[in-house]
Amino acid sequence: MLIDTHSHLHFAKYDEDRAVVHARMAEFDVKTITVGTALNTSRQAAEYADKYPDTWASAGYHPEHVTGDYEDEDEKGALDEGYDLKKLEAIVSSSPRVLAVGECGLDYHYFSQTPEFEIEKAKADQRRVFYEQADLAARYDKALIVHSRDAGQDMVDAVSDLRSKHPSLRVVIHGFSDTWSQARAFLDLDCYLGIGGIVTFKPRRDTLEQDILSNIVRKMPLERLLLETDAPWLAPVPVRGERNEPSRVKHVAEYAAGLKNMSLQAISEVTTQNAMLCFKCDFLN
Repeated sequence: MLIDTHSHLHFAKYDEDRAVVHARMAEFDVKTITVGTALNTSRQAAEYADKYPDTWASAGYHPEHVTGDYEDEDEKGALDEGYDLKKLEAIVSSSPRVLAVGECGLDYHYFSQTPEFEIEKAKADQRRVFYEQADLAARYDKALIVHSRDAGQDMVDAVSDLRSKHPSLRVVIHGFSDTWSQARAFLDLDCYLGIGGIVTFKPRRDTLEQDILSNIVRKMPLERLLLETDAPWLAPVPVRGERNEPSRVKHVAEYAAGLKNMSLQAISEVTTQNAMLCFKCDFLN
């Protein structure tokens, strides 16, 4: 069994062939957590997980939606409801198949288009919403799925704050693709690193040797490794550029197994055990 710990399987990209996608998951014995990004997509994720026995859910509010007006074509309506902690709590507590809060975190990617005098307020707004969701995860004993993009040390500092407040909170750094220094900081804070298809990509020419994601995966502790797809995005080699889906976590597992000098079966067993511990779920029923 393989656990794809981060997908968006309930998004519209799968509307035309859901049965086929789930059949491929069954063929490769893959389970997944489908992740909400706003109130509407979080409700949909919880409802989807109640319908499909191979799928669990996470409910959260993405930092882009806190401070920006970006809305992906697959999550139409994400901006129709503003962030509301009570509404999010109702979703988190609506079903035992909601295993986590998130994805939430810090995302400064579009701040280059934000006037300088507004940036500090935007950062503060993202931090406030992130901390509130982390408190929610701790209150309900859920894992916390963290999104970090272009946030650097601010994200490390925020997780450090959380660790001092919630020492037993189970934290996943989703789609990790930053530096070894940041990886080591998150690992020192007892976080899991979610590794997806990016690990199979050829690194940029200017990436330092220690910061190449493959080298980070080689060095990181095996017990902190989680596998993910972020489907429908970031399909791994050899299907890069295609629509991604949970069954393709097998390619990520095969690549990680090679980096760790392990068999596919061994890496599957270890990462499945990691997912069971992180999300407090046996993923069998």
